[in-house]
Amino acid sequence: MKKRKIIIVIIVIVVLCIVIGKSFTSKEEEIVLHKDETDYVNSILKYDYIKENYSKDFLKWVDNKFPNALKKINEQLENNNFDENSWYEFTHNSIVVLKDLYNNSYENVDNIQVINNDKEEITLSFVGDVSLADNWSVMPKYDERKKGINGILSEEVLDIMTNSDVMVANNEFTISTRGTPIAGKAFTFRADPSRLKIYEEMGVDLVTLANNHVYDFGKDAFNDMLVSLKENNLPYIGAGRNLAEAMQPYYFVINGRKIAFVNATRAEKNIMTPGATPTEAGVLRCYDPANFIEAIRIAKANSDYVIALIHWGAESYHTLEDVQITTGKLYLDNGADVIVGGHAHKLQGMEFYNNKLIAYNLGDFIFNDKTTETGILTVKIDDEGKLSYKFSPCLESNVYTDLLKGDEAANLLAKMKNWSINAQFLEDGTIVAKKD
Repeated sequence: MKKRKIIIVIIVIVVLCIVIGKSFTSKEEEIVLHKDETDYVNSILKYDYIKENYSKDFLKWVDNKFPNALKKINEQLENNNFDENSWYEFTHNSIVVLKDLYNNSYENVDNIQVINNDKEEITLSFVGDVSLADNWSVMPKYDERKKGINGILSEEVLDIMTNSDVMVANNEFTISTRGTPIAGKAFTFRADPSRLKIYEEMGVDLVTLANNHVYDFGKDAFNDMLVSLKENNLPYIGAGRNLAEAMQPYYFVINGRKIAFVNATRAEKNIMTPGATPTEAGVLRCYDPANFIEAIRIAKANSDYVIALIHWGAESYHTLEDVQITTGKLYLDNGADVIVGGHAHKLQGMEFYNNKLIAYNLGDFIFNDKTTETGILTVKIDDEGKLSYKFSPCLESNVYTDLLKGDEAANLLAKMKNWSINAQFLEDGTIVAKKD
């Protein structure tokens, strides 16, 4: 009996030792793990660049939201190979977008749209002047042919437009059932608000309004246009009820990168379209470039890329005006990354300046019953944030725009090269800078 008690006591002691031993081992492991953990927030705050540009609370938020991101950034800082694109590399969001998310900047804002396309690149496409005016050439043919958008645009053209993340067109008419034509103006264009459904068929995501035809039927029609665009959820830039609205960028956040679009006009020799003022409706003018430069700077401060769209140039000419060349570079120097022009009703050439593209004029896209060479400009942003460009040559003829192929496409690309300053056009339409 005594022997059995001794055995039981020994067993109890052994069990207790095992349990206590495991407990100590577990705590020792916790201590070791704790010692191995690095406070990456404070570690990267030792670098002056980080300290000057990012708050501690922001870095804590990043560390919580994107595990291991700060660890990898810390490694890059230690190896002197950190740059701003590192944020995108490790979080799939640019630093601009990260700060926006941290500050909840996209809540209750009507000039930002967020898109995730699950692709490794972003595609932006641009076309020139579009008229859906009931009193002009296109809409009578659209109605007569009874094919919807296929009656005025080919499937191949539509494929490019509808498969773009952002498709931008120049809205060269007002939208209303009210108003009277401005006295003394040779051409005035107005569309019924119901025509806006056609933009959806075209895949258009954003329209530019800074041009010489949005005010053709006066103030009431102009204001109706702004209301109709809002009601149809079609964003616009370049015009508004006051100067602040006309200057306001529209932003698309696509795959963690933020792209701003701004628009202005200097198209009229005899100025009849009102310029927006702090208290009056109108378009954003850039005869004096100061306001447009400010709009570009505001856009650049809040985005990764700025696309500046300008209504300019001599009508019916492929040659450039000196003011296009000088102010185009000025806008790039002040933060624009790409410039896209319209208004001339003709294609004009392109130029690279500091590795940035100026597409001076995309001409008419679907505008009248003339036979006109035109095209679609596509800008792609890859996963590393690099931009590439392509021009898809098209022809507008008999109120129908189609993609050119073969020799016809090659001929128009050759013309574009001749009209350009230092841009070259490869066989597939890729645009590259001419090598010295």
